[in-house]
Amino acid sequence: MVKRIKTGVPGFDKFIEGGFIEKSINLLSGGTGTGKTIFCLHFLYSGAKDLNEKGIYISFEESEEDLKADGKEIGMDFGAVSNKVKFLHIPPYNIANFLNVLKEEVMMFDPKRLVIDSISALAMPMEDDFERRKQIFRIKELLKELNCTSILISEVPSDTGISTEMSGRFSRFEVEEFLCDSVIALYYAGIGGESDRAIRVIKMRKTSHQRGPIPMDISKTGMEVLKI
Repeated sequence: MVKRIKTGVPGFDKFIEGGFIEKSINLLSGGTGTGKTIFCLHFLYSGAKDLNEKGIYISFEESEEDLKADGKEIGMDFGAVSNKVKFLHIPPYNIANFLNVLKEEVMMFDPKRLVIDSISALAMPMEDDFERRKQIFRIKELLKELNCTSILISEVPSDTGISTEMSGRFSRFEVEEFLCDSVIALYYAGIGGESDRAIRVIKMRKTSHQRGPIPMDISKTGMEVLKI
């Protein structure tokens, strides 16, 4: 029997047989404003508050204060679960020793859930595509050793429309989606109404999942995947 880890995103887990596969690596893809950070905050906050599971959020862009403020805006008080959720900000210019830092932090804190925001920012400083792909592969290998259920955020251009034929790029360097156990894409059309936002499971190993786009909403209480 496959063990599942609930994502904490209201309405989503029923479309993926109850959640992520335990210890899997999951790519969360989307353009600016699609809700990637909110999805990950749900993942960590719900795990800590409802399931007593530790989590780490590693960011190369937003500070701990900004992420906690983002959470508070949608009703997530990370101060109340500070012993369960750790935020670690690493400036993009200081990532040379990232793999060692990641391993040490996970071994000390012993989290069940992990977010890296973003894999794009982490690989970007590498000199060429070959070096970037090697770095991404090293991260994947280390995550498999650390026994966490992980989300890797991938920034991609927001130029793909919401339709049943949605395709295109799901990662910056077009290799991440092949190394991850699942790929989830978030879309934002910017036109208003119920069809304005959607979430789509591109792939998820060992899972019978919804194939097409699923409408979702982002409000003052966070993200919610809607009924179809």
